[in-house]
Amino acid sequence: MDILESQHRKIIIILVVVILAGGGYWMLKHFHPALFLGEPDFVVETEHPLPPSASPSTPQKPEIAVHVMGAVKSPGVYHLSTDARVHEAIEKAGGQTDRADIHSLNLAAKIRDGEQIYVPEIREVPDMGQAAPPSGAAQEPPSRSSAASAQPSIRRVAPPDGSRININTATFQELQTVRGIGPTMAQRIIEYRQTAGRFATVDDLTNIKGIGPKTLEKIRDSITVY
Repeated sequence: MDILESQHRKIIIILVVVILAGGGYWMLKHFHPALFLGEPDFVVETEHPLPPSASPSTPQKPEIAVHVMGAVKSPGVYHLSTDARVHEAIEKAGGQTDRADIHSLNLAAKIRDGEQIYVPEIREVPDMGQAAPPSGAAQEPPSRSSAASAQPSIRRVAPPDGSRININTATFQELQTVRGIGPTMAQRIIEYRQTAGRFATVDDLTNIKGIGPKTLEKIRDSITVY
């Protein structure tokens, strides 16, 4: 009898354990189904960083367009700041060539929008006349005709097709192709450009010593500014 009662107790205990385990399993599955799907029963919300606000674009400085041509390495149209100077435009075009007469321009002059900057080339060296006689040779005083032919001469070339000389870019030799402008006056025009800047109109020539209204009227049809 004791053995039977002992076995019954074991069976009852086992049944109770099975019932409790089954009830616990049912309750967990019913109230926490996510535990049996391999998923957590809570959701962690991740914060996504907000996209950085677009920084305000830096306003661009106003620019001007200029046409650089002549004795430069890369002629063309270039954009520069509104306070740019002539030398900056030449540098933008690759710099001057070996044949450029750069000193005939006012490199410090300010440039304007739509302006054309022309860099002229160095012209031929003036013909210095006959070669000097060997040292020690007897020299006779030259006659008036031979002395005149021995003086340095500047080759004057008339503007093609009646075109006018631009007094803002013309070289020392080119200025002398205008009837009424000699070496002294040509040098004064170049010095004026280097100190006062470009000529706004041909009438500005009267600011140069030696050029009055009458002289200006004589050369007006042969000169221009741009």
